[in-house]
Order: sequence, then C-alpha cells, then structure tokens
Amino acid sequence: MLIIEDNLDDEMMLMHMLEKARMGSHVEVVRDGKKALDHLTHDDARVEDLIAVFLDLNIPSINGLQLLAMIRADDRLLHLPVIVMTSSNSPQDLHECKRLRVASYVAKPLSLATFTKAIADIFHMPSTTRKPLEKAGLVE
Repeated sequence: MLIIEDNLDDEMMLMHMLEKARMGSHVEVVRDGKKALDHLTHDDARVEDLIAVFLDLNIPSINGLQLLAMIRADDRLLHLPVIVMTSSNSPQDLHECKRLRVASYVAKPLSLATFTKAIADIFHMPSTTRKPLEKAGLVE
C-alpha cells in the first residue's frame, strides 16, 4: 500500500489501523504529490504490487485531486484502488472523486469504522483489481 499524506498524526493513525489489520508490513509513505507521482510512474515493479493508495487531497506540490486525475490518465495505474482521506466537506471534491472512480471517500478524522469499510470496499472490487491482493496473500 502507498500512503500519500503530509500530516504526521494522520499518517500514524492510519499506520496503526493498518498494523491492527495485519497490513502494516505492506506500506510505504510519501508526503507530497510530486514525490507520489514520481514513485508511481518511475518504479514499475512496485506499481504492480500495490494493493491500494491512501490519498489525502490537501498535500503539497501537486494536490490530491490533480494527482488522482494523473493516476486515472495513466494506463498502468488506471485500475489502482485509491482511497481518498480528506477533511474537505466540499461537494465539488466529492463529485470529482466519484468521477475519477475512487474506491472509497473517507472523511477525516479517520475512524476504525470508516477505515474498515474502505478496506472492505477494496476486497469487494472486481477480479481485475484483485491481483495485487492475491499476490500479497490477502485474498484467495
């Protein structure tokens, strides 16, 4: 999994929840949009192994919505599950995230219930997006 989050408290909370779900060993963290884009577009082996991306909308250099649009424009990343985590309550942000086919849209602060639902949504995606989950031994 890839966490794109610039707030250390939010990152630590998400890492704690991932560790409780026994997914903590599959995590990398990037703190701004430019570094995230570089990570996603210049390291083919890692992209194939990614289970999901947790994306904050309010990140430096390239904001989350811009980054999400770039992810969806890249054929290699098109089907990558993206979970948006945001403190934004903007209807425009929600609409744009839906248009860009996010797997889940989670309001901050992140709760165990919203985290659990976001992860469950990924595991219930079509089989074409389940390959990284199977490779990581998270589904059969």
